[in-house]
Order: sequence, then C-alpha cells, then structure tokens
Amino acid sequence: MLSSTLFTPHALASYAGVFDKLCWNTFPAQVMVVGVSGVDNYFIEAAHFNKGAQSSTDSIRVGQHLYHLLSPSFGAELVRHCQRCVEAKIPVQYDIMEGSLVEEHGCFQVLLFPLMNEAGVVTRLLCVLLSISSDREAQVAKYSEQELERRVVESTADLIASNLQLAYQASHDSLTNTFNRRHLMEAANTEFMRAARYGLKLCLMMLDVDHFKTINDEQGHLMGDVMLKTVAHTIRAAVRDWDLVGRFGGDEFIVLLPETDIQGAYAIAERLSHMLKGAKLPVSIGIATLESHDQSISDLVGRADHLLLNAKRNGRNRVECAAFNVA
Repeated sequence: MLSSTLFTPHALASYAGVFDKLCWNTFPAQVMVVGVSGVDNYFIEAAHFNKGAQSSTDSIRVGQHLYHLLSPSFGAELVRHCQRCVEAKIPVQYDIMEGSLVEEHGCFQVLLFPLMNEAGVVTRLLCVLLSISSDREAQVAKYSEQELERRVVESTADLIASNLQLAYQASHDSLTNTFNRRHLMEAANTEFMRAARYGLKLCLMMLDVDHFKTINDEQGHLMGDVMLKTVAHTIRAAVRDWDLVGRFGGDEFIVLLPETDIQGAYAIAERLSHMLKGAKLPVSIGIATLESHDQSISDLVGRADHLLLNAKRNGRNRVECAAFNVA
C-alpha cells in the first residue's frame, strides 16, 4: 500500500537543493513535479532523470502538458489517474503495459503523490516513472512478477516518502513549519547573489510580536507557541508563493521578497500588520532593501534588525523603512 504522507509544495519547490540531495539523486527512477492548473490541466514543472534514462527523455520539457508525455490513448489514461489523485487526495499507482514514454516504447509503472498547499488543495503532483526491463515484459502479467513489482513499487514509494520527510525536517522549523534559520539564510543568500548579479530589486522584512515575553510570562509558553503558529500562518497568507518565510529565532521572523521594490515591500508589510492586528497580535516590522555596497544577505538582515528596533522605540505596532518616505 502506498504511503499516504502529503507534503506542501514548499517541500519540493522551496528547498530544491535539499530535496535533490536526499531524493532525486537517491533513486534510479524518473521523477517529475507536475503542476495542477484547473481540471485536466497538468503540466511539467520540473523533471529529473538518471543518466541511464536521460537519452530517452530529451524531449521532455518544462511546461509541457502531461497528456503529450505518452501516446494519445495512454496520455489520456495518465490524465484520468492524475484527476483521481487530485480529487481523492491519495497516492495512485498503475501500470502502463505497452505504452510509449515520449519516443521510447516499453512497460512502465506510474506512481502519483498529491502535494497540497496550506488550504488543503492539491496544487502539484509528484510523478515517478519506473521502467520494467524488456526481458521481463513477456512475464509481467504473471502473478509472481506482478507481486514482485508491487513490492518494489511499495518500497520505492516508502523510501521517497521517508526522504521527503527528512528533507522537510532538515529545512523547516518544527513549531511554525516555516524555514529554519540555517536553510532560510542559505536560500536568502542565493536570492541575494542572483539579485546582485542581474541588478534585480530585493527586500528583506524582519518582524516580531510586540510584548511577546509578557504573553509567555502571563499566559504560558503553550499560548506563546499557539501565537507563533498563528503569526507564521498569517505571514504565508499575506505574502506570495515565491517569497521566503522563516523563523529567525524566538518570535522573530524574516520574509525575503525577491524582485520587489521598497514600495511593494511596504504595502505587503502594511497588509500583514493589519491582518495580525485583527488577530490581536500586533507586530513591529523593519524593512531593508538591497543596496549597491551590500556584500551578503547579512547586510540586509542587519539593517532590517536596526529598523525593527526603531519600530519598537517609536511605539511598536508599526513598520519602519529608512529607504522609503511613508509619510
């Protein structure tokens, strides 16, 4: 029986380096991340193939509709199974006995895993294609061979699920399910180097909960944990899918906003502040923007931290941004 563990899209897209080390480079399988955009609209977001399979998968392209991955009849069957996986939110396994994967004919086993967002909606599928060697195709219908293949598939599925979980644990804070500090800084520095190299806008937002120590002291640490979870959930709801959100330490969070100027970052911060104030969780926020003399992401973190302290000194529950006149 396939593992029923479900993962958010961040488990694949937002920490691709960790996933690549622990999963894609571990399995002798052909792995794809399939985007879900409306009914019957499934397209390839990312693909990884081992060296042995690479020659037969050259025509697989990012953005390609999944229907065209196989011959028409088998492509339609794949789409139907994808739809079942999306609707039921369960892993799906089936065999293609005489199909065609792009230009290479043969027998394949297909594993589909649903990947859900915070709202519980399946937005991506993890698709694993396992090739059945030609010397076994004639015997694949026999029960003994089917049973052997079933066990191989189950073992592979369990291993994939375990490695996904390991990758998630290695990069996420266990309380808030945002990025942990180590992975956040690694990912943020990668964005910093990209922005610096191509002259792109980049902003970094640091925030913390006003009077959080008083909350812990008067209402207990369990209530403090609940509030931190609420802050993390609200941040993810307020920012965009490609923004990086992480717990920097204690009640401090960092949000990295790629390709965003200071006006756009301030608008996001104001929206977030309003949402948290409605949840009776006022926060102070400092925003720094990339400057030409910056050497690393730590420079932005330092300025954002200083502006956050200014927000505290100036009355709390406010946004401070030195590079943008908000009056």
